[in-house]
Amino acid sequence: MALKILQEKKIPILQTDLLSHLLLHDGKIKTRLVKAFGKGILDEDVVIDRKKLAQAAFKSARGQRILNEIMHPAVRQGVALWIKRKAQQKPVPRVVVVEVPLLFERGFYRFFGGTISVSAGAQIRRKRLKQRGWRLSEIRRREALQWSQERKDRKADWVIYNQRSEKDLKCSLFDWADQF
Repeated sequence: MALKILQEKKIPILQTDLLSHLLLHDGKIKTRLVKAFGKGILDEDVVIDRKKLAQAAFKSARGQRILNEIMHPAVRQGVALWIKRKAQQKPVPRVVVVEVPLLFERGFYRFFGGTISVSAGAQIRRKRLKQRGWRLSEIRRREALQWSQERKDRKADWVIYNQRSEKDLKCSLFDWADQF
């Protein structure tokens, strides 16, 4: 929702999850992932199945660490290239947004001029994830592998609270974007 709103302000956005999905087709990365998690992560076309990969990787903190060690250097390189290209555009964008799910946990925040956290309370986050089809057990398991929302908010340069309506979120994000 937040990214869609920022796109209305014509802010260039890169989602590292989408970049990661593209990187799964890279031969070297695919080989490393299969070696780490087994051939069970492949579908019938011998392509990495993201759901199977997530199930294998998110079974433990160790699995998540291995996945991150394989994927994050390539993601960082892709982000750096994207930002460089944006800086060479005419006109240069006032600000760009890179969505990084593990921004603080993996140290990605060090590569940016500022960080923003779009924050909601645990009950609201869980309700929204359930509406997307997530099971409560999966939500809790993944939350246990991440920093708390409160810790992320303390680390962020800006915090946008997404507790109420889409209209409230839009107003907050537009106010934030108008700083630049």
